[in-house]
Amino acid sequence: MEELRNLHQNTYDYVIDVGPYKWSRVHCPERRYRVMTTNAAECISSCLKFARQLPMLTLTEFIRNMLQRWFHDRYRAVQTMRHQLTDAAHLVLLKCMEKCGYLNVNPVDWNIC
Repeated sequence: MEELRNLHQNTYDYVIDVGPYKWSRVHCPERRYRVMTTNAAECISSCLKFARQLPMLTLTEFIRNMLQRWFHDRYRAVQTMRHQLTDAAHLVLLKCMEKCGYLNVNPVDWNIC
């Protein structure tokens, strides 16, 4: 915040006036824009809740097996795909295409087609 103040005082004043809940996800009381951030480390960490208590060698083997199973499952899912997109994404596009089939496209200027 000090860097912001030094760079642009007016912006700093505005940010302070509106409050951190307007510009900071940490202070926002709700999920802004329906986006929840997460990363791979948090995902794997949540999968290892119970395995953390295992001895190091057993934990390492557990992680290897878990990742191998994930990669294998995803590989098998890709092998059965009938489209370049997932089935769910393909259905979304089909529904959009059905709606678009009834629309007329007109040029902005009749002189330019």
